[in-house]
Amino acid sequence: MRTYFIESKSFKVIFTSILAFLAGYTFDRLGVYLPWMLGPLFVVMIAKVKLRKYMFWAKPFRSIGLVILGLQLGSAFTKQSLNEMVEYLPVMLFTTIAIIFFSMVTGWFVGKRMNLSPSTSMLGSFPGGLSQMVVLSEDMKNSDETVVGFMQTLRIILVISIVPWLVTHAMSVESGAVAPMAERPFFLFDYDGKMAIMMLVTLLSFIFITKRVNFPLPFLLGPLMAAAIFNLVGPGAPQIPDFWLSMSQLLIGTHLGYTLKVDNPRLFRKMFGAVFLSNILLIGFCYFLSIQLAPLLSLQANELFLSMAPGGVAEMAVTAMSVHVDLSVVTSFHLFRILFILFLLSPVIKWLDGRNERKQEQGQS
Repeated sequence: MRTYFIESKSFKVIFTSILAFLAGYTFDRLGVYLPWMLGPLFVVMIAKVKLRKYMFWAKPFRSIGLVILGLQLGSAFTKQSLNEMVEYLPVMLFTTIAIIFFSMVTGWFVGKRMNLSPSTSMLGSFPGGLSQMVVLSEDMKNSDETVVGFMQTLRIILVISIVPWLVTHAMSVESGAVAPMAERPFFLFDYDGKMAIMMLVTLLSFIFITKRVNFPLPFLLGPLMAAAIFNLVGPGAPQIPDFWLSMSQLLIGTHLGYTLKVDNPRLFRKMFGAVFLSNILLIGFCYFLSIQLAPLLSLQANELFLSMAPGGVAEMAVTAMSVHVDLSVVTSFHLFRILFILFLLSPVIKWLDGRNERKQEQGQS
């Protein structure tokens, strides 16, 4: 009976949850930045190497975290922020192309050094999100999804470790330069009951629509669009209490820690140096670009750096909330880049992958 309980998914989820909570609490008490995301991420990732048989984490938990985060992001969208998005579209296009080009150059060098296929090295280097790039690699015959997953995993670890520190220390703004965030309740939502039901229906409808049209991150984009619409033409979106924001970080961080692949020592040793250097150069390039462009665009350097940093939209949005910069700008830049990669670059990579495959077949015949 005891063995059956330990091997059950319920026990494994509870065990993983306790680990994640203790990690987040410890990181919080130590004053570590983004404690409720970084704590679960690193502790679960490390614990998984030795305790995998006692651990389990389901993807719906991450979806719940993304829904909470999406609501908070959508509540940051106002008419003024939408006007700013239109104003920054040329900048989004320029920075996206510059960052992707830089990623392709570093990816090409990593591919040559490690003898990887072009599709593997490109998908492993693009700052388009771990899950999206791995899914794309699975659709390409010449791409190795294990290598893509490793390259994207190391990039995320480096970005989450380095970018928040740079934003809060190397790029700190003068006191009073950033408007303080509005006071939020700790646990209970301060929102009308009827409006909450309407919000829930709208939110679920947008999640359904975004999933049907194969949009990236539907559980983030659906709530984001629902909250933005309520904010722009309705009674206003709800402010998410601090408890639920911390919960969303824990759910997302635990998912990242559980899914990131660090249990292949041979692959880790072989590729670590080249991938580490390429990602440090990419972060440095984004940092340099933000420092140069911020005065020209009348933006804070840390806001622009978060907007361009090669991390996922969820992780960078959490960081943006913590340093009180404009969420709508940061989110818009990252969503634009993801959509650019998925809808414009992905078909090109698939075409090149198919062409290389045909060349190989012709060479063998």
